[in-house]
Amino acid sequence: MNFLAHCALAGDDPEHLVGGFLGDFVKGSVPTELPVGVQTGVRLHRRLDAFSAEQPDIRRSVARLPDELRRVAPVFVDLLADHFLAVHFERMHDEPLSTFEQRAYRTLASYRSRFPPRAQRFFDYLESRAVFTRYVDPATVGHAFERVGERLGIGAIAAPAMTALSREYGDFEADFLHYYPALKRHSQEWLAAAAAHR
Repeated sequence: MNFLAHCALAGDDPEHLVGGFLGDFVKGSVPTELPVGVQTGVRLHRRLDAFSAEQPDIRRSVARLPDELRRVAPVFVDLLADHFLAVHFERMHDEPLSTFEQRAYRTLASYRSRFPPRAQRFFDYLESRAVFTRYVDPATVGHAFERVGERLGIGAIAAPAMTALSREYGDFEADFLHYYPALKRHSQEWLAAAAAHR
């Protein structure tokens, strides 16, 4: 899952949403100086990453990509999940994507001063470019994946991935429409169990 999905799957608690965003920036033990709700959100982020890695439909999407991309294919599928979530957001979460985006950015902005520098910079990028709503356009996925290739020093990886997406768009979408509700249920169940044990 990528940033839009992690924030959306965090539920209604603002601190869980903040933790969902921070999950990729917090390594090792969850810092105890974070608010308890943010700690829960970070742990949920990690649980969803582990759960998504086990989903047959996500593995099926990964297998749709060319063999030469196999090492980074899961990253592309994570980005692609944000595209399909943006397209189907109101269906999945009962509110317009634009409404959720504005609320998410307001929430994250109110905690920005507590973010590590890299998370601050990335949040500023998300907000200034309205990235969540831009994910409706598949080209946003291609641009993000190209930056992944640049960071990893593995060259141009977006073109073959986007060719596969164009060729099998409906199949990738069908995979998403099957696995995302399972992720949402798992998130709700995990959060309920975490609240019960608090």
